[in-house]
Formats: sequence, C-alpha cells, structure tokens
Amino acid sequence: MEKIGFVGLGIMGKPMALNIIKAGYDLTFYARRQDVIDEVSGAGGHSVGSSREVAEAVEIICTCLTADLQVREVILGADGILEGANAGNLIVDMSTISPLTIREVAKEAKKKKVCVMDAPVSGGDTGAIAGTLTIIAGGSKEDFDRCQGIFEAMGNPDNVFHVGEVGVGQTVKIVNQMIGGANMAVIAEGLTVGVKAGADPQAMAKVIGVSSGNSTLFQIRAEDFLLKDQYAPGFTLDLMKKDIGIGLDLGKSMDIPVPIAAAAYQMYAAASTLGHGSDDFAAVSKAIEKLTGINLGKS
Repeated sequence: MEKIGFVGLGIMGKPMALNIIKAGYDLTFYARRQDVIDEVSGAGGHSVGSSREVAEAVEIICTCLTADLQVREVILGADGILEGANAGNLIVDMSTISPLTIREVAKEAKKKKVCVMDAPVSGGDTGAIAGTLTIIAGGSKEDFDRCQGIFEAMGNPDNVFHVGEVGVGQTVKIVNQMIGGANMAVIAEGLTVGVKAGADPQAMAKVIGVSSGNSTLFQIRAEDFLLKDQYAPGFTLDLMKKDIGIGLDLGKSMDIPVPIAAAAYQMYAAASTLGHGSDDFAAVSKAIEKLTGINLGKS
C-alpha cells in the first residue's frame, strides 16, 4: 500500500481521512485545530507541521479545501505541497473548484513530474462519515487506477467515476451543482407561490412527491427542511453559491449563456445577505420568503 497524505480536514475532509485510515492505509496529515489533530492522531494518523511535510512523507496527497484560493495556497504556495513533492507523486484534489484552477495546478506540478487528479465529491458530510460519497475523477486512467483503493475507502464503489482528463471531474461536479442549486431555488419559489395562493404546504408536498415536480432534492429537503423551518447544514448555502458562481464563470469563459443558473445565483446571494450563508442551502427559501412575507415552516 502506498502512503497517503491529507490536507484539509474540515467537515468533509476529516471523516474522509478517517475512512482512509480505517481501510488500512498509512496516513500523514496536516491540520491546525488541536481537536482535529487529536482525533485523527488517535485513529492512527501521523500529524506533521505543514503541507510540505505531508508531501515529503507520502506518495499520494489528497486535499479537500474550501475554494480556489485555498487550493492554490496549499498546493502552490510557500511551504505547500508542491515544495515537498517528488517526481512520481500524485496530488488528488477533492475540493470543488474551477476546472481552470485545477488545470493551472496540474501545469505547475508537471514541471516537477508530479501528477494531478481532480476528484470532487458529492454526498455531503453524511456521505463523508459513512464512506458512501460519489467521487468524480478527472485525470489519466493510470492515476485513477492508482487511487481506486482510497476512493473506495471514502466512497460507494458503484459511484466512483472516471469521467475524463484533468478538469473534467470539476466540470461534471459544477454542472451537478448548477442543476441542483437551481432545482432547490425553484422548489422554494414554487412552494411559496402555492402557500401565498392558499394551498396547504403539506398537501402540496404529497402531490409533488408523486408527480413530475418530484426530485431527489424535493424528497430530501422539502418536508424535512423547508416545511419544518429547519436548516442545520448538510451543505451550506454559501458553498452552493460559490459553486454556482464557478458555473457562471465557466459559462462566461466559453461565451455560453447560463441565465437560469444566474437567476438561481441571485437568490442564493440574497439569502446569504439575509444572514443564512452558514445554513443549509435549502435556506435559499429565505430570500423568496422575505419578499412575500411567507414562512413555509409556519404555514
């Protein structure tokens, strides 16, 4: 077994790293929070003092970070992964960022004969804890095969996909986020219109749940989030806003109009401005509720 490194042990990254350890891998990690260091060290991980030191100790380095800026800093920055990486090492970025950014990282890494894959995930913190994530990998088939074991430690083996070259993993993930984010926004908008027009929200949920308006998001978040006015985050609103924004930038870079995603982005931006950025992304409903005076959870 190759030695594995991990940088970015947040809500998603920590359980992902723990599942790699559970699968029997030797894992070296860098984290700043002492409680995270204690927990992952207690599970058998080896804590070091920088991203560079992680790369120096292992062959495959996984990262799971918040946004493009953090990925650039951790991989390309001072005392970063690339400073410690050797020829033949593989960097696997599992963040959700722009495909343009991961291709930039891959270009820089190639100068040191270091390989790069992008492997964003879907499934939220519950999937990360359970080890049932969907993993969407971009890179060479050789590198994908090299990572198969660790991917299956973190994800559902049936939902580990190799979708193309570096950057295509991020592209597929961003398309998913654009579709899912817009779906969530229109679910909130539609239910609010219905309540304002006199329909009972519970009755609407039952009908839509067996009709053409149904979706996975509707099943998961309509009754348990919107209609209960409960927004404990599985995936935060600000992260969804960020991901849809990447989709808008990607469309702009190719001169492709994305008007529906753009409208959804504005609803997320409005809900974030209202103070719901750290809530679950279903709280996009708070934007239309504010405009209409409706509270779906108290209707």
